[in-house]
Amino acid sequence: MNVRAATLTDLPRIVEIEKLCFPEELAFPPGMFTFLIHNARTLVSSEDGLVTGFIIGYASGRTGIIYSLDVHPGYRRRGAGSALIKALEEELYSDGVRRYRLEAALSNPEARDLYHHLGYAEGELLRDYYGSGKDAVRMWKSVEGEWGQAV
Repeated sequence: MNVRAATLTDLPRIVEIEKLCFPEELAFPPGMFTFLIHNARTLVSSEDGLVTGFIIGYASGRTGIIYSLDVHPGYRRRGAGSALIKALEEELYSDGVRRYRLEAALSNPEARDLYHHLGYAEGELLRDYYGSGKDAVRMWKSVEGEWGQAV
């Protein structure tokens, strides 16, 4: 598996993966991804040259925001999600980030388990975050000193 910066040539595959991971009313449109590729940290994972997932994030002061993580359903449980998160965390750490934040749907225990495994702790409950009756939890991770040394 390879992780690299996304380019506009990855856009069709990113949009395809997004549509597989989120219902139409929650999926980002292609124009949003074009904007994010240019203005945020957007990384893709690939196997044999085929994009299998992506992550989008940015630094806000010393906090890194993980905005979106999608892995193609046919490539889950192969390490792409972990590799993408770790790569983004390392890039943001280089920019001075020492704390990371993301949101996860309460209805997605697999994602929450992944985040727990990577050192994230659950924080605030976000009612109706993904629409009426679709709650999420904000999760946090802090690091200090050398990369990966937990607080």
